[in-house]
Amino acid sequence: MSEVMTAVLKVFPESVAPMIRSIVSQVYFQSGTIVPVTIVVALWSAGKGVLSVTSGLNSICENMETRNYFYLRIRASFYTVIFLLAIVSSLVLSVFGNRISVMIYEHIPFLSKVVEFIIRIRTFVTFVVLTVFWDLVYRFLPNRRNMAKTTLRKQLPGAVFTACGWLLLSFFFSVYLDVFKGFTSMYGSLTTIILIMLWLYGCMYIILLGGEINALLEKFLQKRAGNLKKKKEKEV
Repeated sequence: MSEVMTAVLKVFPESVAPMIRSIVSQVYFQSGTIVPVTIVVALWSAGKGVLSVTSGLNSICENMETRNYFYLRIRASFYTVIFLLAIVSSLVLSVFGNRISVMIYEHIPFLSKVVEFIIRIRTFVTFVVLTVFWDLVYRFLPNRRNMAKTTLRKQLPGAVFTACGWLLLSFFFSVYLDVFKGFTSMYGSLTTIILIMLWLYGCMYIILLGGEINALLEKFLQKRAGNLKKKKEKEV
């Protein structure tokens, strides 16, 4: 457990350490039968957040939701798992990168240079992983009228914006927590909860802004295509 705590606390700021330590301890010492049930319930609950994002993106894209509720809940849980895998893979590269490099060098020497290069550019790899994830979210999450015309390429600007926004917001949030420690000593764990809620609010806002960027670009391209079509018709 000590190794897990050391790895986790390297990623999160000191201000949230007590809460993270409590969560890890509860998971670590739970019985084997309770943990799977807890995971399923947590995924189902976290799916509500994905449903809220879906509703927000539908509103931005001016689409009505017509799909089955249970299908949406199952899909929301699936997207939650994919997002967690993306975050965990990014954390593994950031925290255990050097250990992975040594292990690969000892057991699979011919891959050591490739792995070492990936670990050197791990921040860029994290950015790419987040961009791909948000590209898929903007493509498949909203209930679009014409899915065939909505390509992954068209959703790329918003995905890049969201990935950059998340990384920058997380960086400044971490710096803020490290610099302004007085509130934590004054209000205790309540400060941690409020700050995490503010961070999550900022992250969700960035997701919706990314969707708005894609929607505006799509309208602009459609308008330009319509103007070009009218111009050609006049010339004929």
